[in-house]
Amino acid sequence: MSIQIRLAEAQDLKELVEVLTYSFHSGSTLVSWFYPLVKLGISEDIRTRLQSRNPHYRCFAASLTTTHIIVGTVEISVRHRLLLAESMPYIANLAVSKEYRRQGIARQLLVKCEQIAQEWGFKQLTLHVLEDNMAAQELYFSHGYRLDRVEHTLNSWLFNQPRQLFLKKQLR
Repeated sequence: MSIQIRLAEAQDLKELVEVLTYSFHSGSTLVSWFYPLVKLGISEDIRTRLQSRNPHYRCFAASLTTTHIIVGTVEISVRHRLLLAESMPYIANLAVSKEYRRQGIARQLLVKCEQIAQEWGFKQLTLHVLEDNMAAQELYFSHGYRLDRVEHTLNSWLFNQPRQLFLKKQLR
């Protein structure tokens, strides 16, 4: 299986939304009732970012070279931390369709993000992962990410949801 990592385009929106929605919001009975609304929200968020002229934002699509079907995606942008007056590249929405997982696609998407962060002149890369997402943690830790801090959210306090782990990777 051959994969192409390329910049996502407006015409990819529907496939990107499918990958993200099924990766992050499938399996829950409650979510199934709100599934169309969840998809709409994701679609509008991605559409807005794709149309932005932000020089420090990229969305990548991983597609099969034979059929051009999108099977994975990731976004990278520069986030600003107001209290510390620092900027850092941040990876978000790394997702691979379930039937294509464990085939190196997520690794290829991470490598692409590292290249972009370096092109932008940064020496580190950051992301969040839920503390109960062991498969993603295994991927990130094996790729050189290290735990920076454990963050509590309103959901983790009130609803006993998993906390977020903030990871960093030093780039060469």
